[in-house]
Amino acid sequence: MKNINKIIGIGGAVLLLFSFVYYSIQNIWIAINWITLILGIVGVAYFIFDYYKNREKEFSKRSLKYGSNVFIQVIIVIGIVALLAFITTRQHLRSDWTENKLYSLADQSEKIITGLNKEVKVIAFFRESEQKGAKDLLDEYAYDSDYITVEFVDPDAKPQLARQYQVKQYNSLIVEAGAKKETIEELSEANLTNAIMKVTRDVEKTIYFTTGHGERSISEDNIEAYKQAVEAIKKENYIVKEINLVRRIAQGNGIPDSCTVLAIVRPVSNFFPQELDSIKAFVDKGGKLLVMLDPEHNKDIAEFLKNYHVDVGNNMVVDASGMGQLFGAGPAMPLVSNYDNSIPITKDFNVMTFYPQTCSVIPMEDKGDYDIKEILKTGANSWAESDFTKREVGFNEGRDIAGPVTIAVLVEKSVGDKKLGIAIFGDSDFAKNG
Repeated sequence: MKNINKIIGIGGAVLLLFSFVYYSIQNIWIAINWITLILGIVGVAYFIFDYYKNREKEFSKRSLKYGSNVFIQVIIVIGIVALLAFITTRQHLRSDWTENKLYSLADQSEKIITGLNKEVKVIAFFRESEQKGAKDLLDEYAYDSDYITVEFVDPDAKPQLARQYQVKQYNSLIVEAGAKKETIEELSEANLTNAIMKVTRDVEKTIYFTTGHGERSISEDNIEAYKQAVEAIKKENYIVKEINLVRRIAQGNGIPDSCTVLAIVRPVSNFFPQELDSIKAFVDKGGKLLVMLDPEHNKDIAEFLKNYHVDVGNNMVVDASGMGQLFGAGPAMPLVSNYDNSIPITKDFNVMTFYPQTCSVIPMEDKGDYDIKEILKTGANSWAESDFTKREVGFNEGRDIAGPVTIAVLVEKSVGDKKLGIAIFGDSDFAKNG
């Protein structure tokens, strides 16, 4: 009978410890944890009750010795199990023996997460039945960096936590580092690595939009403004500001050092020469410039861009394929399905896009020492119409540009340890609120 009581006591202690060890491994509290916890408490409680009940009856040196031995045995077993749990959960080794390294992170991800110097918490809002696949990937991140911790939350079991983090759909993740937070709605290695990079980035990146030339507003709600696009940029942890170059130059300043990207979106009046000089100085030092124009653009900005061996045409691209009509649009809204997938802007684009009333943006034959990539190209049944003021247009050999027509380019050049970059689009309508 005594041996049975000892077994119950030791078994209870083991079950009690198992419930917490299993939780530390799985990061979720499920039915098996409750079962082992309750059985463990019952077993240990029964042993303690039985021990004290018989204590007065067998209170002798011999019984005390046996009681001490049982207590020591329980402590030893708990210690052994705890040691094994520590070794298997904290000091384990992983090795990917698959031929194509299917269970290893990409080199870029490895470099970013192994270089972390601040705590990152990943909260995965997955239903219990859908957690296993996500856990395989997240375990790789947690294994490669001591700074990354992962917690799984079933949003059905803890809806209040999901509301706190403004989680709107299942299988979303929240990545936190200090006050910064990123939401991922589709789990992939690329998305998770980018989110970690954003929340741990020490230097704030600021996008400045020029004002004073009739550019599109970034704060208004009307259909011509850029408020929605700017709000999306802010959600990516970028700071967005407006800049009036005339005012800054009058104060003896140029483009601020905090400027990561300078954006010029559909100016309708000319820039002063001093403004263009300031922009050129910024770009030539390794700055980043985004220019979005429309067919009826000013000549001054087109002349400025020739400094970087890009010719912005005084024309309008016409698409005669008829594809636009399927979407309720006319020939002045060309279809694009031809992208340069070697650059981040259009990498892995597998969709058709439309650009209402766009002009050509074509690299010059002499590119100088600039690397110019053609981001967007219209179809073969399109052309750049030079006389787009007529009600009826048609392709004129020698005057119009035959398709496919390039309508966006990326200009790059190494400048010391930096690289200047200019993204030029012949259309600005596609990103407006409307």
